[in-house]
Amino acid sequence: MKNQWKFAAALAALLAAEVCAAQAYSRGVKREKEECEELAFQAEANPRASASATSQSEAIAYRIAMTEARAELAAQLAAEITGFVRRRMEQYQMTASAGGSSQSASGILEADSSETVQRVSEILSNSRPICKNAYDRPDGSVQVYVCLEMGLPAQRQAYKRLKEDGLIDVDVDNDGKAEVDFDEKSFLLDLAKAREEYNAKKAEEE
Repeated sequence: MKNQWKFAAALAALLAAEVCAAQAYSRGVKREKEECEELAFQAEANPRASASATSQSEAIAYRIAMTEARAELAAQLAAEITGFVRRRMEQYQMTASAGGSSQSASGILEADSSETVQRVSEILSNSRPICKNAYDRPDGSVQVYVCLEMGLPAQRQAYKRLKEDGLIDVDVDNDGKAEVDFDEKSFLLDLAKAREEYNAKKAEEE
């Protein structure tokens, strides 16, 4: 009788294990972000981006990953800056009822976006990662992950460069006056707000 109970208990445990395994298989394997990827999506005020690259040389993989991270961060920042400049322009146009200037303003922003990417890329050219991890792969190659952050000094430098180039002060009415004007404080505040919105959107996508 005892043997029958033992057999029944073992059978039940086996069936339970098979059910758990089947459920786990149906859900797939839980995906975990790499440390540098996690850092890139933390709710920080400073803009961040991560990238990875694989090569037989760790140094080459690192350079490629850094190039991609800088490009991603520059594009992300340019989109955010263009976004809050556009909002300011729309607010001005609604308040001033400046009919007929919206198309011109849109053209200005499209032209300035690539210039903004270039300026930010130049500022990030000598940046160093806040996270770097290297992994040896079975085929002998090395995969490198990096996370890049644009700290407050670099953000202030970006403001100065963009201000000098006239990329954040926009003459909506073509009257020689900048109707959309950012001082450093408002620029940094809008950039931090854009970062929060970016993080929120990314969190919804996951």
